[in-house]
Amino acid sequence: MCRSGEDAKDVLQETFLAAARGLKDFRGEGKLSTWLFRIAANACRKMRRRGKFEPPRHLSLEEFLPQDHAPDAALGDSPETPEAALLRTDLREAIESAIAGLPSAYRAVLILRDLEGLSTDETAEVLGLIPTTVRVRLHRARLFLRQRLAGRSP
Repeated sequence: MCRSGEDAKDVLQETFLAAARGLKDFRGEGKLSTWLFRIAANACRKMRRRGKFEPPRHLSLEEFLPQDHAPDAALGDSPETPEAALLRTDLREAIESAIAGLPSAYRAVLILRDLEGLSTDETAEVLGLIPTTVRVRLHRARLFLRQRLAGRSP
């Protein structure tokens, strides 16, 4: 959501500070993780409003992959051909570009649902939306990505 590692670190720090200050207000009605995601999303929006965000950099999906799926982790099993590596890099860049091209409301829903693995209800709580709105935005985000990536080979 931040589009920059340094900005994400700032948001993380701001999130934990806000959580520490507001822990007494946590009612326990939802999950603690959902509450923390909501604080983080609000911190991200607040920083974006101040104009700190929107760097000319693209979101990297590699940052969200588990370490055992990193490109270097597979070297011991079977070496990847240069052509396969090029195709994988090209596809990753196309996906990153398509995600970066999403409107911020759709991008936030897509990241929380598909990359972070939150449920529809948790995403709705984090973003302050109703679940129906989350489902609609996620559907539209996926359609946008499908259209942008339609001409690409698998």
